[in-house]
Amino acid sequence: MFHVKGTFEVPRVERPSRREFEQRFLFPQRPVVVSGATEGWPARERWTNDYLTEKVGARTIQPSKANDDGRHLHAKPKKAIVVTAPSMKLADYVELLAGGDLSDGQLYAVQLPIKTSLPELWPDVRFPTFVDEQKYSAVNLWIGPGNNVTPLHYDLPNNLLTQVRGRKQVVLCPPREIARVYPFPFGYLGNHISQVDVANPDLTRFPAWSDAKRALVELGPGDMLFIPSCWWHAVCGIDQNMSINYWWRCRSINYLKNPRQMARLVGQAGLAVGGALSQKVIRTAGHHPSNGLPGEQTQSLP
Repeated sequence: MFHVKGTFEVPRVERPSRREFEQRFLFPQRPVVVSGATEGWPARERWTNDYLTEKVGARTIQPSKANDDGRHLHAKPKKAIVVTAPSMKLADYVELLAGGDLSDGQLYAVQLPIKTSLPELWPDVRFPTFVDEQKYSAVNLWIGPGNNVTPLHYDLPNNLLTQVRGRKQVVLCPPREIARVYPFPFGYLGNHISQVDVANPDLTRFPAWSDAKRALVELGPGDMLFIPSCWWHAVCGIDQNMSINYWWRCRSINYLKNPRQMARLVGQAGLAVGGALSQKVIRTAGHHPSNGLPGEQTQSLP
């Protein structure tokens, strides 16, 4: 678990209207936890281990394999960021999960596109009413055993992380904190990942992390967390957990639309890092890939 002291609170609202969500959170790009929006959703009621085994147990998956420090999502030069375990049937993964054999968090079923990879589950999926359904670019399933940790990173698409089962902790940092989260160099695949281990930060190597503005959020079944574009986030499964995430295209790439904000970001990050970041945003303008990083064989983990 993350033992992090937050410096600000993420608000929690109950089933906002589209107008409220857009004006208070989407347009200003502020995170929020939405409660009560999944009441009556088939996925919440049906997706037990037995149901998954019956409906999609024969489907093949490749779980993500954690690195030596227990985190998923790796940043290394010219290497894939998600290291996968050998392929297995989803039913076998669920059986290991139910038996407690994955409690060390080493194997994590990540970013399974529901509509294309698990179509039998698609009829159980619903969309939040406060976002235009036509704007979604990806809807993915995530199944973790607990202790599954995704390091601090950012994605370009807006994201709704929705808890179906179990609990997760999320640490959030605003984009302007880039200089205090120490992203990997731009020569790396996975340069959208922080070098800071949020669960056990090395303040000798990364002293500015202690001053980073951050929030700690706990999500339970039925909660949705809006993670705006380019917000840094780290995620830890507290117990066995299942999530759906919805990525959708930004109204526009915020930093490209607002040159002053981009300039501030460049100044905060340092000229070399900030300049490379601005070029990355410019290259991706107008795209809304499922992994947020077109042209790179990477995945984004919520």
